[in-house]
Amino acid sequence: MLVEEGTQMDQGVGVEDSEMDEQPFTDEQLSEEVARFRSIVLSACSSLGKLVPITDSSRAGRFDSSSGPVQRVGGANMEYLPSDDCLASLKDIKRYIQMDEQGEGKWVLQWLGEWNTLEMDIIPIFTLGAKRLLSKKHEQEESEDDREHILKVVIMCVELFVFLTWSMDTESEDVKTRFIIILRRYKKAFAKSEVVHGLLAIAVMYVRKARNSDREAMLVKGILYVFRNILSIPDPFVSITSKGLSQLETQDTLIEILDKELAIDFFLTLLSSADQPRFKDLRTTLLDIIYYIFYRVPVPALFEQQRSWFDDSAQKQSGRHTNFGGIYAVSTGEGTVMPVFNTSEVLRPFANVFKKSARIQRPRNEADGSVDRQWRTVDPDVLPILRRVAAIFIESCFNPFIGAMFEDTKASTT
Repeated sequence: MLVEEGTQMDQGVGVEDSEMDEQPFTDEQLSEEVARFRSIVLSACSSLGKLVPITDSSRAGRFDSSSGPVQRVGGANMEYLPSDDCLASLKDIKRYIQMDEQGEGKWVLQWLGEWNTLEMDIIPIFTLGAKRLLSKKHEQEESEDDREHILKVVIMCVELFVFLTWSMDTESEDVKTRFIIILRRYKKAFAKSEVVHGLLAIAVMYVRKARNSDREAMLVKGILYVFRNILSIPDPFVSITSKGLSQLETQDTLIEILDKELAIDFFLTLLSSADQPRFKDLRTTLLDIIYYIFYRVPVPALFEQQRSWFDDSAQKQSGRHTNFGGIYAVSTGEGTVMPVFNTSEVLRPFANVFKKSARIQRPRNEADGSVDRQWRTVDPDVLPILRRVAAIFIESCFNPFIGAMFEDTKASTT
């Protein structure tokens, strides 16, 4: 829209007018231009759809792939209804974001955050589109044009998800400060089963196909980008003595939901098949996903069970079998070898090693609430998930994945 208007205005412009156009805006002119652009973006967002009341009470709570998620607003049942211009509006928003990328302020992304466009519009549109795309009715009864339209809507939603959740680490401190709260809110919006389920189901549907079109392959890649982006959004640093820590650590909630919806198993399956040529373009993103799942998790926490086993073994009373089990030789690490006559004494040096590794320096409690980049406290319910993922990755994924990455590196250097 803006490009076409600008093209029409530029026709027939003389040299003097061009020189005038090259002069910088005054502060007042810039403010007016930003306000005009803001109203255009707001118009596109307002045209996406709206919440409408559900008049048929029996329909509330019933799964229907033709209706959006049911919400309670002021005691009334409401559902999201996309507009007829929904796809066009999504495309407009994407174009405005791309136009804004040429500057440094990221104003369009900030406005979308202020208006809660992701939570209020784009996620409901995606959830509705995913249900229709995955339903048997969609496959059997809807026309080819309708199926194509729904697929385009889903693809456009995923593209906007990627834009909105992209890391701001490379931006200026001003931009990072403005966006960190918005990104953390987005992370909470994605840490919900229905959203993760929709993203995962679509990715699985296309990965299961023997061959994918370029558009389908890009959709799968885009969905993995979304998972990577939301996992990389840092939670605020909270002191270990603070109350309600588990509520503030969205990362743990997200990991639990990814595990519950089998998204983590999907990642591990792709990693174990990373040596297949069809998954070549996904390798780097999958590695990022695994990295951020374990980001800032202290390594000793993954071995808590083993460390407890050593401690328990050392505390057990000597019995008939332990007293006469044999003689062991233990090296102290300083060139001295000493004989030991029971198993509890044999295990004690190893228990000490694990205890030493657990003594991690605690980060300072910074007043500005910045991100702790050293380690984080992990919810006890999440630790078994992390241990399982680590074990499966080492056992089933490491060799094919590292082998494939080695071949990629070798090919790029020859």
